[in-house]
Amino acid sequence: MTAVLVAAALALLVGGIGVLARRFAWEAEVARKASHVALGLAALPLPWLFRDDAPVLMLAFAACAGLFALRAVPALKARFGCALHGIARASFGEFAFVGGVALAFVLAHDHPTANVAAILTLALGDTAAALVGRSFGRHRFAVGRAHKSLEGSCAFFAVAAVVAAVLPDGLGVAAVAAFALATTLAEALAGDGLDNAAIPLAGLLALRLFTGVSP
Repeated sequence: MTAVLVAAALALLVGGIGVLARRFAWEAEVARKASHVALGLAALPLPWLFRDDAPVLMLAFAACAGLFALRAVPALKARFGCALHGIARASFGEFAFVGGVALAFVLAHDHPTANVAAILTLALGDTAAALVGRSFGRHRFAVGRAHKSLEGSCAFFAVAAVVAAVLPDGLGVAAVAAFALATTLAEALAGDGLDNAAIPLAGLLALRLFTGVSP
């Protein structure tokens, strides 16, 4: 029952942001990142809602099916999908995002703070990198079909470092730096939206190497 309620809430969230983006003519990247942040924040309670992997993996499968429908069904795409598909470049980011959330849960649901750090960095850091890079990016580089910037990467690093530093686990300076650096490199070097899966994986691996908090 909990999984059904979570699935319904996520569907309403995606659809609602799509309607708002269409109604108020949000820019494509702004709408996409608003969806990114909202879904990331909505995923934070998962370690407290579920103890086993199976419900979250089923949710991930259902989410991917819904996202595919938003791509494949013109009526759904036009009405609800503009927050995800308004950008011109080809991207698998929404599917990688679902995969990243599911991967973080499988690796660290028994250590919720590590899970929260990975997902919060994914939601906020990636958004900060995109918006700062678009507004202030002067030193640009291409990864696949994505265009990124050194300024955006610096913004991501700052967000990731703050997220790791405020964890109640009391991480040391080396662990905070390793987490921020690993996730920043994952965001910078993975293209076509695949950074959404690479970021939480890199963050959790860094935490394991420096603190042992994830399995």
